[in-house]
Amino acid sequence: MIRAMTLAMFLGLALSACGGEAEVVPKKNPEPTVDPATFGLDDAGPFQCGHRVLSTTYEAYPGAPARTIPVHVWYPTTATDGEHARYRGIFQDPLAWEDVPLAPSPWADGHPVLAHSHGYMGFAGNSHRMMCHFAMHGWVAVAPEHVGNTLTDTPDPLPLAAFYQRPLDVRAAVDHLAGLGAEDPLSGVVDASRLAVSGHSFGTFTTWSLAGASYGHALIEARCFDGSIADCDDAGLALFKAPLDEPRAKAALPMAGRKHAFFGESGLASVTLPVLLMTGSLDDVGADEVVAGADGVPLTWVDVEGGCHQLYGLGNTSVGDTACMALGDEEGFAIVNPVALAYARYHVLGERGEQVRGLVEEGVGMSPRMTVKHASP
Repeated sequence: MIRAMTLAMFLGLALSACGGEAEVVPKKNPEPTVDPATFGLDDAGPFQCGHRVLSTTYEAYPGAPARTIPVHVWYPTTATDGEHARYRGIFQDPLAWEDVPLAPSPWADGHPVLAHSHGYMGFAGNSHRMMCHFAMHGWVAVAPEHVGNTLTDTPDPLPLAAFYQRPLDVRAAVDHLAGLGAEDPLSGVVDASRLAVSGHSFGTFTTWSLAGASYGHALIEARCFDGSIADCDDAGLALFKAPLDEPRAKAALPMAGRKHAFFGESGLASVTLPVLLMTGSLDDVGADEVVAGADGVPLTWVDVEGGCHQLYGLGNTSVGDTACMALGDEEGFAIVNPVALAYARYHVLGERGEQVRGLVEEGVGMSPRMTVKHASP
């Protein structure tokens, strides 16, 4: 029954993928029956987690080859059975139900959005636990698959396009979500003007880019010249002369990533969005260098004792490292996900409830493993 219902509900998406974009007719959200500000940050949320895979095509610049990418979407649902989502045909998600009906938004203006960027040789579902946590609290989370830099298709060295495509992929994914045809259940009920952007590992390059970091153009040209970046061209290089930012974003959440050479000495300092930098004590990504490079940015740094690189991805124990396994996955996610959600609710939704304010402003109410530093005003 659910499959039959959702096939009809999502038929408009198939038509769109064939080249016929349906007119977007905004839907009126029903009057909310619950107050989302009362949702606890550290509980499972009032909803279940649904998942779908869309597809969108865009051009990076006029005349560039058309680029088609999968777009994964996690959303709130009331469904409690069906098939579980599976990413890359390998990683099954026990929390996400595939292609189930969307629950009504608890906000009159529609579901707010979290847009996420996976890491180097990653995949869209790499941080699925955080995506589902947001979905179960009423958000829609979207993550493009960065084709050309995934588990199965990453060349060495990376072409220049792999760098500018990352922020453009996220922008295209959000645009697609906001412009779905009227037949789609997400049409008109997603509020992309209330947007947070996040990224894991190399995805933090995407996140800082979307937040408005500026690039060291000469540094990029030098990397092209010495061969550490392949397939450079004038049109692609020209894209880095200005930030590749996402103007709808209200907050940025880079997780477990280092300062990228493309930003030079001061590129991060161009960011004006509030930033939540999240790291793990056992993951040496040079967080001090990131903080120093972001001088003047309204930045909060959360470091988790015992956290490893996949604390913000598949789970702290996923690679089997003995030191990492001392912080179990459930304990790790119970720190990471509520903090990320609190920051998004504070800066994107403007919530100032006691629990949200305490976590964001003072870092109270969570695990003693969590150290919080407000690096800048």
